[in-house]
Amino acid sequence: MKQSLMLLLLLIPFFSMAQPPRKGMHPDRERIESLEVAYLTKHLDLSPEDAQKFWPVFNKYRSEVSAVNGNTSITDPLDKQQKMLDIRKKYRTEFNKTLGQERGMKVYSSEEEFRRMLKNAAQMKNRVRENQSPMMKKMIEKKRKEMQEQRK
Repeated sequence: MKQSLMLLLLLIPFFSMAQPPRKGMHPDRERIESLEVAYLTKHLDLSPEDAQKFWPVFNKYRSEVSAVNGNTSITDPLDKQQKMLDIRKKYRTEFNKTLGQERGMKVYSSEEEFRRMLKNAAQMKNRVRENQSPMMKKMIEKKRKEMQEQRK
């Protein structure tokens, strides 16, 4: 687990350069997407040829999921869950075609594992932030603002 996290942290700059930033996307969201690309690439053992086939399918899947999540006209939670299930079933078939059944079946579990790791990292970061002295918080905030200015 530590090795995976270290590998992800080392690959962030590489994947950040590999994907052009989307217009209007928050830098943190870009970084998270880059981490997810690295994580899924490693856990699904994607070769460059596999990645060429997989990422367009995964991006379409992600777009459909986002559309359902963002659809405010679906008020019944069960309807939303059913739509999500339908999308997952549809793309399970696509992932199996693209990667083979064994790796295709790992897409969703790897995606969920990444989200758990991300959530745990955010919780740990919040705990650390809560335990910092006021002086340390000011220094960190100052450094964060400097980094944001450099990005512009």
